[in-house]
Amino acid sequence: MRNVAGLIVFVVAMTWHIASASAALVIQAGKADIKTEGGPNPGGGWNLWSNGRVGQPLRFATAGTYSIVVRAWGSPAASVWPEMALMVDGQITKAVSVGHGEPADYQFEAELTAGVHEIAAAFLNDAVIDREDRNLYLDRLTVIPPEGVAKPTLVAKQKLAEMADKREREIVAATDAAIEKHRKADAKVRVVDAEGKPVDNVKVSVEQTGHEFLFGCNIYMFDRYRDKAQNAAYKRRFEELFNYATVGFYWRWYESERGKPQYEYTDKVVGWCQQRGIRLKGHPLLWGNRSGVPPWSQGQPSPEIQRQRVVDIMHRYQGRIEFWEVVNEPSHLPEPKIDEPYRWARKADPRAYLIVNDYHVLGDGCPSFFKLLTGAKQAGVPFDGIGIQAHEPRTMRFPLDRVQEILDQYASLGKELHITEYTPTSSGQKISGSHREDVWDEAAQADYAVKFYRVCFAHPSMRAITWWDLCDQDSWLTSGGMLRADMSPKPVYEQLKRLIHEEWTTRVTATTDADGSFSYRGFFGDYRVVIELPDGKVERQFQLCKSGPKDIVVSLTGDR
Repeated sequence: MRNVAGLIVFVVAMTWHIASASAALVIQAGKADIKTEGGPNPGGGWNLWSNGRVGQPLRFATAGTYSIVVRAWGSPAASVWPEMALMVDGQITKAVSVGHGEPADYQFEAELTAGVHEIAAAFLNDAVIDREDRNLYLDRLTVIPPEGVAKPTLVAKQKLAEMADKREREIVAATDAAIEKHRKADAKVRVVDAEGKPVDNVKVSVEQTGHEFLFGCNIYMFDRYRDKAQNAAYKRRFEELFNYATVGFYWRWYESERGKPQYEYTDKVVGWCQQRGIRLKGHPLLWGNRSGVPPWSQGQPSPEIQRQRVVDIMHRYQGRIEFWEVVNEPSHLPEPKIDEPYRWARKADPRAYLIVNDYHVLGDGCPSFFKLLTGAKQAGVPFDGIGIQAHEPRTMRFPLDRVQEILDQYASLGKELHITEYTPTSSGQKISGSHREDVWDEAAQADYAVKFYRVCFAHPSMRAITWWDLCDQDSWLTSGGMLRADMSPKPVYEQLKRLIHEEWTTRVTATTDADGSFSYRGFFGDYRVVIELPDGKVERQFQLCKSGPKDIVVSLTGDR
């Protein structure tokens, strides 16, 4: 049950005078215990960026309606002022536009239960547009209890960390049962002879050879190192761990000269992946960012040129690239819209799987993205999956309970979920947004990645997890790879490899019963079954899928 039953917000342009000041608890923004992204403002207060938040865990002795007053000011970009939300326990309760360049008070009212709550103000729409930097500045948060009720008290950070750590351990422990339920099924292999009679008392080995779930990474550095040994190591490490690859189609670099796209290189990557059973996703065909605008165009090309690009590329790779992120990060950029491009894509390749992808979703739920998807679904825009980037804010260690809540929220739209870009680093930067006050080193990177993968793999709506940049060399975030610059594996590579290819891979050996059968429970994916007979072995391939048959019959024909 949610702790916040309802909320009313009032925006006051001039300074709001607190009638019950003696009963209020004032939290100076620069001294708050929770500051995920931002820094001190030279003019006073705290400057939030990268959609960060500032807040404080508080203990409320009595349930009731509390007033929370946030003194804030901002600066616009592209004529849009910063949006500020009140967050209670990590959930956005209400957002307002901070439309003033001078400090003003924004009063919220929240219905709270007794107990510990995190009260915070969050920045929702940080952006730099045409060199204009949208900013949100906070001076303080003031919490005012109902008449006659004691003001809340600060909760010791150590106590809060202990509570959060306990909650995290419980969440991770619970993933085993969820994975068993959602990622596996009971199955049976039945061995019969050429006449259909059961063959009993023979040894049968069942080994999983591939996963139905997509464990992926972008493959942007394929054959792009100067050293042949590095190129070979990169490909070997990729193939050992992943069954899914993201291929880049950033317009600025892919077609720097009009009419000359880099098809030859892409064909080589696609061919290598297909030979190894690695499935493919194209990313992105259109993007409002500079990287998505070709150098020969003044701004976004015309809709007709955009349409032609979508159609040409999807026709060329039809049947080879299954998944597409047609428009990248549409809720953060005004153009291009997703409506027509996704209709072009569906028409160009009706069998393609279309994903709408955006960032900052795990930071605060990204309300603008959820609103965009809701409207697109209602308008009949064709898309199959929801892509969730998981590296903004860039140093945030997303609390796993919040990850679960946000995944549940987006799953309510009835589409499959994809973690499309995931980059916990080992850069030495301070961890933010978490009860852990460590730095992002190799141990912290591996520890969190394994827990994050467990939580995502356990969620029934999740289809794929894609790591962003395999190697530290040329990683978009410093030390964001699973491999060091010399291609040696970090702990995160080894631990995820063990998790995916040992713990989450089925290998079983048994003897058939009187009915010629052998039952087991296995992860969804591709399998090889080997039957050992007195005069040799018989080998067959099959798939165990959510929607497919669970009983496999192996017939020992005369020619074996």
